Amino acid sequence: MKFINSFRGALGKFRQFFYGRYGQDGLNRFISCLALILCAISFIVRSPYITLAILALLAVSIMRSLSKNHVRRRRENQVYEKIARPAKRFFKYWFIRIKCRKTHRVYSCGSCHSILRIPKSAPRGTIEIKCTKCGGIFTRRQ
Repeated sequence: MKFINSFRGALGKFRQFFYGRYGQDGLNRFISCLALILCAISFIVRSPYITLAILALLAVSIMRSLSKNHVRRRRENQVYEKIARPAKRFFKYWFIRIKCRKTHRVYSCGSCHSILRIPKSAPRGTIEIKCTKCGGIFTRRQ
């Protein structure tokens, strides 16, 4: 019984320590993944610089997670999201295009950049496509 009570006390102190901390966000996940990729590369290429880069990235990730400065961390994450948005959109478009290649043709709206799928059974030639998100109409050759 003493063990359980001491465990509960330690768990309470652990919760109290993490109360108000920033935690994980998109930038932290990116930094952690980058450190993991560098770790895999370091198995092939033995370099102290790669090891230092891994340690620095992990330190930054831990510092951001344990920070109580929510405003600054949120601002950093917004800058990251703004920079990463075009790359995410590009990979999402190609992933959907590859996934639906047998049943649909995939187009991107020119004004709002939403991804639209048109069935391959649609008539061939030039077609008019109406965006479901913004209502814009554009033509594409199918």
